Amino acid sequence: MPGHKLFFALRPDAETAERIARVATAEHAACGLAPRLRPSRIFHITLHYFGYADGEPDAQLLALASRAAAEVVRPAFDLGFECFRSWGEAGASKHPFVLTGGQGLEAVRELRDALVERLVAHGLAAPARDYEPHLTLRYDKRPAPAWQVDLPGWTASEFVLVKSPQGETRHEVIGRWPLQP
Repeated sequence: MPGHKLFFALRPDAETAERIARVATAEHAACGLAPRLRPSRIFHITLHYFGYADGEPDAQLLALASRAAAEVVRPAFDLGFECFRSWGEAGASKHPFVLTGGQGLEAVRELRDALVERLVAHGLAAPARDYEPHLTLRYDKRPAPAWQVDLPGWTASEFVLVKSPQGETRHEVIGRWPLQP
């Protein structure tokens, strides 16, 4: 049985994901970069990453994570991106190329903080405090220059718990929690 990654995330609807992919492709082409994007069906902003595990997710972890998520009470919000950027140290073999932003993602940071607070209250380990909300578009062997963009995202009306089977480039939503209208 293959392993999986488990994480909480915000996900755009299919139409929004395709719009983001079209804009990213056009922006890449305009900058002379090859737009080899990840499939838009897996676009997301990670809120909390539990890590990689062999086999199926641990039932106790799922129960604790689900209880914690159910206690998060936050309003729905609009999010947007302000910058294309590649991350990673010089000489690294893989550079994530991401959409990120400042004020356009502040509500994502606040939601993530509220979720982490509840996860810790239920006995789950706290993540590193260093958190920069982003949507990964692709990976490349070389870093690319950053440039500004004004790209509306979507209205985040829920967050989800996702299981991503290793090597299958797909996400299985295994839990959903609404944000207040």
